[in-house]
Amino acid sequence: MNTLACIRFALAASLLLTLTACASGTLLPTDYLHSHQIDDKGTFDLILYGGRNVHDLKTVAILDRDGDPYTIVPFGAEYFSRRLDNLPLPEAFSKGEQFIANSLYYSTTEIKVIKGPDGSIIGYELRPLYMSLYVGGTGDVLSTAYLLKKDNTVVAYITRSRQVHRLFDEDDFDWRR
Repeated sequence: MNTLACIRFALAASLLLTLTACASGTLLPTDYLHSHQIDDKGTFDLILYGGRNVHDLKTVAILDRDGDPYTIVPFGAEYFSRRLDNLPLPEAFSKGEQFIANSLYYSTTEIKVIKGPDGSIIGYELRPLYMSLYVGGTGDVLSTAYLLKKDNTVVAYITRSRQVHRLFDEDDFDWRR
């Protein structure tokens, strides 16, 4: 196992432990899509999270499938996100990719499939990969998790990785060093 894979595993495990300690519900599985070709005919609600400025690293686009029993909502204040309803997949995908690409550090898009408890696809996550030179040596700076509540609400938890958080957190910066 290479170093990057070990770091990702440790981050995912710590996020999982944190979420299960703080919230009740079922953690939904996600899988990476290796192709940018999504063969899906449905309509989607597009959730645009973050992107407040060109330096905002906590930026992600989530496509929530219309017509299924689940509703994806991001955890956090309402002003961190906005929702565009009933978009065909090509339009939702295009707008989501434009949204996450609006960063000085953007390199490419990574796609994750969000699966329901029965294994069906309930949505997609478009996440930016950044130029690693500018964001602490790793291009993947986000940790995301999806927690299914009893009322079929799926809460999306979006955080920066610990390494990147430590690097860019203003509270940790001491200019006198």
